[in-house]
Amino acid sequence: MARELDIARAATGLAMGLRDFCCWSDARLPYDGQEQPVTLLSLWGSGAWELQAELAQYAPLVVQLETELWAVLQEGFPGSWHYEVVEQQGWAIADWIVQHDGAPPSREWVTATLLQLAGTFFSRAPPADWPALRAVLLRHTTDPSTVLLPA
Repeated sequence: MARELDIARAATGLAMGLRDFCCWSDARLPYDGQEQPVTLLSLWGSGAWELQAELAQYAPLVVQLETELWAVLQEGFPGSWHYEVVEQQGWAIADWIVQHDGAPPSREWVTATLLQLAGTFFSRAPPADWPALRAVLLRHTTDPSTVLLPA
């Protein structure tokens, strides 16, 4: 079972990805016709706490997947999971919200995106680990095309 600190770290990583999205993307978002910049938060329209909660709800899934993947590896992770997967997941969720006029993504979309990011990340692991890693990723989806890790 995931520890509270692990879930808190994952939620923080997701929020850091959102922060990075805002730092780099908000400056390029359009204006609303009244010379007011459109921001992720203005598109979201439900408040900053609610936006953070939207991200944080996925932290247990991130930790569960990380734990399952770690258990089948022969060696350690091939990079920084939190920077390369978790933060990128936060960025992807923020981008979805912008691309869909403030609507949150579905849990299925978030899961598929997480599996794609994890597959790309673990493509740098030793090929001998790929079958076990791929099996873990496949347990989280009914669509094998979301798993980008070779068999």
